[in-house]
Amino acid sequence: MNKSTIAIINDSEVTAGSLPNNIISINAWDINWDDLSLDDNYIILGGHMGSYDDQKFTYLQEEKEWLKYAINSNAKILGICLGSQLIADAMGGAAFLSKNIEFGFKNLEFLVDDSLFDDFKNTKVFSWHRDTFNIPPEATLIAKTEYPQIYSIKNSLALQFHPEIKLDLFENWYDSDLSKEELANYDIYSELNYLKDNSQQLEKTMLNFYNKWISFKN
Repeated sequence: MNKSTIAIINDSEVTAGSLPNNIISINAWDINWDDLSLDDNYIILGGHMGSYDDQKFTYLQEEKEWLKYAINSNAKILGICLGSQLIADAMGGAAFLSKNIEFGFKNLEFLVDDSLFDDFKNTKVFSWHRDTFNIPPEATLIAKTEYPQIYSIKNSLALQFHPEIKLDLFENWYDSDLSKEELANYDIYSELNYLKDNSQQLEKTMLNFYNKWISFKN
């Protein structure tokens, strides 16, 4: 059986970035969750909102219910940024507003040696988030910065950082008064220059990881 890989978009401004072009993207607010096949692979993308904002963004409630069912059914899911927070909430952890914004390219500290993540061991990863989480009780924390960054639970993975970052994605996110205010005390241009100088390597890292993840069998 040929499996599809489906990217679930939680925010129209946070799209698939450097993920492969053959991925199918669908909007979370349009989904009939009962129609999703657990035989497919899913990538849960980020968003400007928090997992706890599910009264305003009501589709997040259904999404978390589906994530709990799908992960407990051993579906293959990759959560990115907000996606990692939604998985944490769905599986008995907790997402919450952190003390500080984490922004920029950082090295990961690995707590578990797993070849699946080798490409992230030799490059910096990009974070931009104001929320963090306590990982679920059954999860294994794999890597961290000041905050948890990678964890696994059953057949699913969660990444707090953005491996899919691209220049146009970054510029789109930064192109708002709210973002400029939020990052007023950060060296934006240093991070932007790093992204420009390393864009090809970052995209290669994303593709290598994706190919390993898609081939991995629990």
